[in-house]
Amino acid sequence: MIQEIFPHQYHVEYLPEAVPTPDSGLMVCAGRGVLLKSDVNPETGKTEERIPRFSDFPEPPFETLSAKARYLFSVDNDRYFLLPLAALPGHFLSKGFRFAPMATFREFGSQTEAFIAVTASQFYRFYNTRRFCGRCGTENVHSRTERAMVCPKCGLTEYPKISPAIIVAVTDPERNKILLTRYQRSASDYRRKALVAGFVEVGETPEETVKREVMEETGVRVKNIRPYKMQPWSFTDSLMIGYTAELDGSPEITLQTSELCEAAWYSPEEVPENPSTVSVGNEMVQAFKRGEL
Repeated sequence: MIQEIFPHQYHVEYLPEAVPTPDSGLMVCAGRGVLLKSDVNPETGKTEERIPRFSDFPEPPFETLSAKARYLFSVDNDRYFLLPLAALPGHFLSKGFRFAPMATFREFGSQTEAFIAVTASQFYRFYNTRRFCGRCGTENVHSRTERAMVCPKCGLTEYPKISPAIIVAVTDPERNKILLTRYQRSASDYRRKALVAGFVEVGETPEETVKREVMEETGVRVKNIRPYKMQPWSFTDSLMIGYTAELDGSPEITLQTSELCEAAWYSPEEVPENPSTVSVGNEMVQAFKRGEL
């Protein structure tokens, strides 16, 4: 899964006094995605993309960029800093840089850099959407003791948004089939077949969410709900909780057309091959295909 970057180690400790060096990772996020730098690999001759470093920008001076950077986290001994887009020169996109959409990092060459990029994007969304107090409208300030935005007037403290969500592999043991769906284009940019998933609502347990989401999206009832595995899922600011469940009653599907464009039962032979190791959802689908779920 995307967070499994061993032997590298992710360090999320809050270090507000940390300052970058020219070799530090430079994270620039925007509505268009995350900034990447293109280089030609001298050994293969192929163009490869990577997360940029401060040293990739000869202008403005390093000291100018450094003063506007905010520490995010480290991977091993490499520190990564968030930089406002406005801090960069206006012509930099013509110098081998581009903004990569978030979907890019589902199948990125380096899983470690994919994890770094999507994690940085989650911090960016937090800082960008918590600039002002939601209670009194005063401009927030950064906490000096923890990763939070604090209102200097009324004291309201906001922490990074992490929403619990479920994803469930529903199987029909009698027919040896799994329930797969596909999102409407208006609901998601993910075009592959996927498991039923949804956010936990106020007052629900995750197991109750499993029952509700499967019923809402497909009209199917489930039983024998069992936890599988969890993962951070920064694409949607979520903590994804994986479950398995079994069909309880009729396999007939009633599609929730506002969110899904299709849903059907698939045998292992019919399940599409997908080698991606990014998500817990695909891990469960491929485990079913191999007869291991």
